[in-house]
Amino acid sequence: MTAPAVALYYDPDGYVERTAPGPAGAARGLMGRQVAGRTFLDAYLAHGTWDTLTAVVRDRRRAAPLAAAGRAHPAARGRRLRVLTEREFPPAADPPAVLHFPNPPDPRFAWARHAGGSGAALCGVTHTLATPAAAAALCDLVAAPFEPCDALVCTSRAVAAMVRAVTDSYRAYLADRCGAAPPLRPRLEIIPLGVDPAAFRPPDAAARAAARARFGITDDEVVVLCVGRLSHHAKAHPYPLFHAASEAARRTGARVRLLMAGWAANPAVAAAFEGGARVFAPAARVTFADGQHPAVRAAAWPAADVFASLPDNVQETFGLVVAEAMASGLPVVAADWDGYRDLVADGETGLLVPTRLVAGATTGATGRLLGGLTNYDHFLAECSQAAAVDAAAAADALTRFVADAALRARLGAAGRARAVERFAWGHVIAAYEALWADQAREFAARPPRAHGPVRYPPPEVSFAGYPTAWLTDADALAAAPDAAPRLAALLTMPLTNLAAASRCADPAALAALLAAAPATLGDLARSLESRGVPAEAARATVAWLLKYGLLAPAG
Repeated sequence: MTAPAVALYYDPDGYVERTAPGPAGAARGLMGRQVAGRTFLDAYLAHGTWDTLTAVVRDRRRAAPLAAAGRAHPAARGRRLRVLTEREFPPAADPPAVLHFPNPPDPRFAWARHAGGSGAALCGVTHTLATPAAAAALCDLVAAPFEPCDALVCTSRAVAAMVRAVTDSYRAYLADRCGAAPPLRPRLEIIPLGVDPAAFRPPDAAARAAARARFGITDDEVVVLCVGRLSHHAKAHPYPLFHAASEAARRTGARVRLLMAGWAANPAVAAAFEGGARVFAPAARVTFADGQHPAVRAAAWPAADVFASLPDNVQETFGLVVAEAMASGLPVVAADWDGYRDLVADGETGLLVPTRLVAGATTGATGRLLGGLTNYDHFLAECSQAAAVDAAAAADALTRFVADAALRARLGAAGRARAVERFAWGHVIAAYEALWADQAREFAARPPRAHGPVRYPPPEVSFAGYPTAWLTDADALAAAPDAAPRLAALLTMPLTNLAAASRCADPAALAALLAAAPATLGDLARSLESRGVPAEAARATVAWLLKYGLLAPAG
């Protein structure tokens, strides 16, 4: 297979895991979208059928982590990395047909393509969609000049439904406001996040023993593992999990260890979780381990017997840890919530726990958020407090696994098979490349067109009434008598060299142009164009010469 010419929009914030302290020394912790971005990039380096990886960046310094990753990755050695700044995209030579973003596609590039006629098909992927910025990005899919060749990858069916709910609401507003509802032109494609089955796999006896010894776990303990941020307002409230672990221990008489391999935003949140464990899980032993450390996470998987994740938060979209648990051969107890239900085959690879939201409990929440009457964290807290994970059902599910080692083994093996078949990164990257190939074909087939920047027309349109006159190609210009000796000085003065990249600054070309005057503005511009200067830059050069008195209107 020959890969389509694809460029990745690269910014470290979308692809690099960060655990550095946040503001005022607060722990920032791992972010799910960065873990997903990092693993996607690693998988694309390993499984992508590319020869040259093109990266588009705001500035070249931002590409340093990508270059380092390419040098370190065995599959990327011997293949080329090409870095383009936004100003250089699309390049004249070998332009990519698709530009992929680690988030919903940036409407700036849709507007630039609409204005200039060139560009690429645009693709992006969803992560958290609960922020005002994410909702605005979804509305941009309707209002900005995206086209049918563009795509938004939704990581689950629930996410695709959320995208349609927001865009349909915005379309209805535009119909009421403007008399017509524009369609949602980009395609919505459901492609899950992936997992590396070689990195996440069932342990052998020695690896399991070593991992359990690291955490002080004895052979007779049944370990229930939970991996992820400790955030009761923005991730998952721990009450149903604590209750389920305690009930499983009480009902079976087994020694149940709940291993929380997570990280909290600050000590107060960590203390709240520890206090909650004492109150809600009195019959289970609860151990907290700092999951920000890769070695801790790596040891947690082989130490476990069951994996449990019970999110109740609207900022959750997929549940990558569930795919990792399944690949590790662990049976899963998961909330029947958003993308989790796409991952777990209920009764076959794990058990889904019902969730419920109360209608009418959060009707004004988004309005308060958009109006600045509440902040994002409080908005998430409002929503999470209106969502209930069935704690009794969670206890029943976990009790079944704690009591039945054969059930754990059977569903764990089925989960491993499902993860390898459906969520292995090799399959996921192949799905992306198939999508990009479709987009490339559709982009190539679209008729070329340029509309100009409709939201902000060029200055000659927007500011047409500002100057005394606009000079056109027909106007005659003459060189000032002292133009030639003044030129060299003007080219070296900071005061007279603003926006120098937008015009020709070659002394020989400028001297030849002055020598050609008097001539029409069009003739002078075309003389620069014959030297390879773009048309707009040629006229900007003539304007610069006029600005500093080297040229003047003739007559």
